[in-house]
Amino acid sequence: MHNLFSRILSFIVLFFVCFWVQAQKKPTLKIGFGVSNLYDLYEGPKDLTSSSGNVNYTVRDIDLKGLNGSHAKFDVGVGVIAELRVNKSRSVMFSYTHGTMTAQQENQYSISKVNLINAGLRQYFKADNNKKGFSVRPYGELGFGVTNFRAERYFIEDKGLFSQTSGATLSSTLAVGCQFNLSPKVQITAAPNFIINYADDIDGYNNKGADIMLSSTIGLLFSL
Repeated sequence: MHNLFSRILSFIVLFFVCFWVQAQKKPTLKIGFGVSNLYDLYEGPKDLTSSSGNVNYTVRDIDLKGLNGSHAKFDVGVGVIAELRVNKSRSVMFSYTHGTMTAQQENQYSISKVNLINAGLRQYFKADNNKKGFSVRPYGELGFGVTNFRAERYFIEDKGLFSQTSGATLSSTLAVGCQFNLSPKVQITAAPNFIINYADDIDGYNNKGADIMLSSTIGLLFSL
């Protein structure tokens, strides 16, 4: 799993460097930090088939969701953001977020420590003309990355631990947001980021599906 994490990180860095080379005619690099609310989206229960001897039976797995009870908190992650402008309406994005995500449903809850690494292509719907003063630029963004996690799932009644998971998985991201230009050198971004993790054990239990989460981020960027 460590080798997978290293290969994915190397590919993301290479992806970022390639666009840096393309942008050398007029490079604009912005760096900053972001604060995110990490929320486990509910995908519904899933029926799992198992067997004991010659008897087959079905067990319904409970999917958890954020902000759904006393054990599911308003979870905050922090991280860094970098933006490399390719042209007046397109940029390559890189982000890293670290935080804790909690979720609850019925008689179970989970606590997950996550590290999110993502690279993406951002398309602005309004060109950057480097004008002074306040302006708003809506955008859409598609990306890919890796989620590193360590999770535990508990029963609510006795807070008994019954499952632990850890590892790294590939992810895809989709975001629609706005950038608020406070000046040519300072920008604020705000967007909900939908993250599809291609493993289902981000919440402490693996039922061979996918875990979808929402990272709602506010970032502050400075142009170099």
